[in-house]
Amino acid sequence: MKKTLVLFAALCGLCACGGEKEFSPADDAGMQLANRVAIFESQGSQKKWILRAESVDFSSLQSAVLKNPDLLLRENGQDSAAVTGKTGSFDYPNKLVAITGDAKIQSFTENLVITAEEFFYDVDKDRIWSDGKTIVTRGSAKVTARGGIEADSKLNKIEIKNQTTRLPTDANELKSPAL
Repeated sequence: MKKTLVLFAALCGLCACGGEKEFSPADDAGMQLANRVAIFESQGSQKKWILRAESVDFSSLQSAVLKNPDLLLRENGQDSAAVTGKTGSFDYPNKLVAITGDAKIQSFTENLVITAEEFFYDVDKDRIWSDGKTIVTRGSAKVTARGGIEADSKLNKIEIKNQTTRLPTDANELKSPAL
């Protein structure tokens, strides 16, 4: 409940921050835009995830529309992965983030890149997935998941659906980097 209250308070505060654009009667009366927005959830004193966007339309009571979203996933106070794309949305009641348009996940802890047209992140279940063609790349190894992927936010366990694989020439490329 405290997480929801913190999230709601952050959203209300962000709604009050308007951009530098002046009001025009020709503009859509329902638009509530904010620039350079960050929405996050904390557990204890640490942020679990941070959703940033160049601009956000808060006009809907159900969801926010995001331009150039960047979802930073964190674990134990450290950045673990970033999900980026051209557009996105944050569904308030379901706590679901969607990032679309040349979407990419960069895992900092697993040293891999995952690309797809769209990724989803379920805040409550701490789960990230895609439904369409998704490419997982680590070194020169490349796996194409034609049916998408499903993983936890740490990306250390990834379920690949309907796959094809191109193996590297050197098996050492598949090993995790020394921490």
